[in-house]
Amino acid sequence: MQYHLFPTKSWFIIFLIITFVHAPSSAFAKDDERYVSCSNSFDCGDIKGVGYPFWRSNRPHYCGYPELKLDCSAQDPEITIEKLTYKVLGIDNQTRTLSVARTDYAENICPTLILNTTWIPNLLNYTPDDQNITIYYDCPTQGAPTSTALPQFPCNINATEMTGYFTAFANLSDLGSSASNLTSYLASCKDSIKVPVRESAFQQILSTPTAAQLLGGLNQGFDLQWNASNSFCHTCQSSGGTCGYNQTTTAFTCYCKDQPQQFSCQQSPTDAQSPTNDQSSSMSSCLLLFFFC
Repeated sequence: MQYHLFPTKSWFIIFLIITFVHAPSSAFAKDDERYVSCSNSFDCGDIKGVGYPFWRSNRPHYCGYPELKLDCSAQDPEITIEKLTYKVLGIDNQTRTLSVARTDYAENICPTLILNTTWIPNLLNYTPDDQNITIYYDCPTQGAPTSTALPQFPCNINATEMTGYFTAFANLSDLGSSASNLTSYLASCKDSIKVPVRESAFQQILSTPTAAQLLGGLNQGFDLQWNASNSFCHTCQSSGGTCGYNQTTTAFTCYCKDQPQQFSCQQSPTDAQSPTNDQSSSMSSCLLLFFFC
């Protein structure tokens, strides 16, 4: 009996063909660029692993909500909401909580621009732990209150000397018999704003109502809880996708390895049409027969 041996090159060709037939089509597909980009997170200072619904340079705009862009300045992440910039103190993905402090109150309680704290309704909302402090600016010297329950502080804003007051009382009637006079006087101040602080800082300000205690409380910051299509994002991640935002449709988008989907990743059409194991086995057998015949 005479045996015929195939040249080494022929065996190598057979090996490549069998490997190609059995390999799934996904093995040769390139992951969608948006899926790859939005799978990335970034670090800034002590804040680590920041992802959806936030975005910045290495996480393009389609990876998060337009209003939730983070900037990394001097190793401190910052976010600008309306006209105000906030230092990001922490991000808790489990409770979906963003902890921030106003940067204009970082060093004193007399900012150049006197603006109310801003937030984004339906996207960012206060938490039950937040309490408001009311600060009054440029109050008249005539008829100034003598009540120690309404602490005052000096201000120099844009080279203008002025007197300010603050109160941690939600209702001035809590101040007792002088409430009516205080309400009338504070109404004559040129500006007043409300700034939230945490409950713990709020209680400290109540017990020690000084300008230094107020500044310390403001720098401890407050919390905002986000609602960025949270349930959709959970569904998307459970299906193997990564969460994003389509600014054209202004809607949540689930980025999958093959292409974006509305809510969750589905089987790729190319995968669905790829040969089954039996079909692949038959194709391999035919190829082998072809070479051996």
